[in-house]
Amino acid sequence: MPPVHNLCSQIQNAFRTNMRRIAVPDTRTNRAVTQILYREGFISAVATGDLAGPYNARSTPPPPLTPDLLPMRRLWVDLKYREGVPVLKKMTPVSKPSRRVNATVPELKAVVAGRSAGALVKPQVLGQTTILDTEYGILELKEALVKNVGGEVLCIAA
Repeated sequence: MPPVHNLCSQIQNAFRTNMRRIAVPDTRTNRAVTQILYREGFISAVATGDLAGPYNARSTPPPPLTPDLLPMRRLWVDLKYREGVPVLKKMTPVSKPSRRVNATVPELKAVVAGRSAGALVKPQVLGQTTILDTEYGILELKEALVKNVGGEVLCIAA
């Protein structure tokens, strides 16, 4: 699994410089995290493309997927602003390659209830989204609790 902290820093830096659209590598992890951010309303659109831009913005159809073209695939993320202010204020990675942070279902319930679940997992506040890597794939905290599953805490978006 590619590190999610690269995606966090790319998105956060793009918001700081008021960029409208950024390109991130097209991986399963990045795709799942950006889809969650889209569903939660932090970004306005996600489209696949290559280094030249998203496929849906061009009149030419996308090229066939070959092993030579895989490194050039990108996810184009349209960032969302409200009255010139970024909607996503902070995107913090929790787990790192040197320190994995896992949370069980009781710990996740404590986080949702506003209590701390250990030294590394802080309580969830209003407008915050916690993204987990579970056995069902990458899920948002509420989805993980519905499926009654814990996992590695990837990042927190607020």
